Amino acid sequence: MGEGRQSVGILGGGLAGLALACLLAERGHPVTVYERDRAGGKLRRLEVGGLAFDTGPSLFTFPEVWRAFLARLGEADPLDLQPLPGGLGLHHTPFGTVPLPVPPEHPLFAEWERYLTRLEPLRPHLGPLLSTPPQLWRPDFLRASRALFGVTGPHLTAEGWIRAQRYPPALAHALRTHALNAGRAPQDAPALYALIPGLVGHEVFRPARGMGALLETLLSFARARGVEVLEGVEVTRLRGTTLTFRDGGAVTHDLLVSALDPQRLRRLRGQGAPSPAARRTVSGLAIYAALPGPAPLPATSVLPPSDFRAFRRALRAGAWPPDTLALVHADGPRLAVLLTVPALTRRLGPDHPWVQAELRRVEETLGVPGLLRSALDVQVLDPLHYAAGGHPGGAIYGAAHPLWRSGPFHPEPYRPAPGLWQVGTGVHPGGGIPAVLGGALTVDRLIGAAIPDAHHGG
Repeated sequence: MGEGRQSVGILGGGLAGLALACLLAERGHPVTVYERDRAGGKLRRLEVGGLAFDTGPSLFTFPEVWRAFLARLGEADPLDLQPLPGGLGLHHTPFGTVPLPVPPEHPLFAEWERYLTRLEPLRPHLGPLLSTPPQLWRPDFLRASRALFGVTGPHLTAEGWIRAQRYPPALAHALRTHALNAGRAPQDAPALYALIPGLVGHEVFRPARGMGALLETLLSFARARGVEVLEGVEVTRLRGTTLTFRDGGAVTHDLLVSALDPQRLRRLRGQGAPSPAARRTVSGLAIYAALPGPAPLPATSVLPPSDFRAFRRALRAGAWPPDTLALVHADGPRLAVLLTVPALTRRLGPDHPWVQAELRRVEETLGVPGLLRSALDVQVLDPLHYAAGGHPGGAIYGAAHPLWRSGPFHPEPYRPAPGLWQVGTGVHPGGGIPAVLGGALTVDRLIGAAIPDAHHGG
């Protein structure tokens, strides 16, 4: 096979693996995706009580990265992104309810405007932070890094930055909540995550056909480019660029890309052991309920932990926090309650005492007592579900890294060995769909620089 038409095997058919498969196939490379379960990763469709639910990411933010992905493929946008009513949702803090973004009629609007003004120098550089290799010799990443540090100053953590701004308690508490986009408490999350509500809060969307439309679109793009997506195929060993499967078969590619959790990749290569629980990001418990009628709730409600210090202590100890982050999404008779939980690799459901207490807190805070008891059907995804996807302990963003190597400055190499690359949330962590797509664009750019396009060379 000529240098330009190098065959590529991608381990993992989640959003990152599928997005990169499309990009590399567009360059002319034959691409095969190996997925041990079914394509989509965390994003999949469940049927609960006769209703379709989309699991995984629930918001589509910062569409600039999606548009860059489409531009690289030369595709029109088929998603029909619709603004989500209420943006990032109503945040029920101990100091009062705060909608993000804050509307003009709210008493905190002037403080919100002060917050937005502080972030303005960074706004044009968010795209490069998400889609450029973290190498300071690259001019675009250097400019973006300078803009970021110009806003965050000497404050490494989200907590440090928020404290320094002296925002009113309700707004500060709402901003702290978004540190959990990094899978960590605000005292352990990079300062960048305190800025997310202002950077993306006015661009919160959902595809008209639901989040599952993103998966359908990626699979359609992949099929159109000849990508072979093999589901139910488990890789058990990786040596060089040769994959060995559960059934004993093997295949060799010219190039491999892992879209798996980096710790799982290391085990496949016969290296290393999982990090201890204290070094993991958070896991989740997702409860999907089909109600007899529309829920009397806004599209998104957010219940932060009442005390982030106690929350952090519990996570570090691998214990249940006094209370946790609860995201509640309501769409007609569809109700999703997403709880942040420690990554403890255990079965967890609505009958667990801690979960029952959290669900009572949700119903009491939102003024809907007994709402979940009225459900016609309920399905649950717990930490064991996420652990089955290859995340140690069910940790959604994998291992927790030191502050100075978190977010866009992540320590995981894109190219850990000759012929082997990495992509995905464990490598390019946090930020949801924008980070996933940005990571795919980054790796495509790096591979494109290393290997001539099949359409043009080889």
